[in-house]
Amino acid sequence: MYARDSRCLPTFAAKTSAGLAGFITLRQHFPEAWEVHCIAVPEHERGKGVGTILLNYTESWLAEQGVRFLQVKTIAASSPDPNYAATRAFYLNRGYIPVEEFPLLWSPSNPVLLLIKAIDQCTADSR
Repeated sequence: MYARDSRCLPTFAAKTSAGLAGFITLRQHFPEAWEVHCIAVPEHERGKGVGTILLNYTESWLAEQGVRFLQVKTIAASSPDPNYAATRAFYLNRGYIPVEEFPLLWSPSNPVLLLIKAIDQCTADSR
């Protein structure tokens, strides 16, 4: 689904000499409010700043479009999966604020945490 969606939604990729290092796909809900539809960085590229580069570029691009908010949904802390603990920490460390938990949005075994970040309009000039 994410591969299909990346063909029709705004998508940015990070590349290295070895190939694709990660990508981010966005979904517009309203002119001033967008969502990280998918962000993926292969395990061997994690911890190298690829995700941060993708988010920084995305936030700057969105600021140029006049977007005010970027949201992301991930698995909530009420799920014991340690991989999503790292995902939540990634977003928290980049200024995303938890807004609400939705225990049944995806499924009872995948409770959703909604995080949001206000987009700094000044970042449009920093790309």
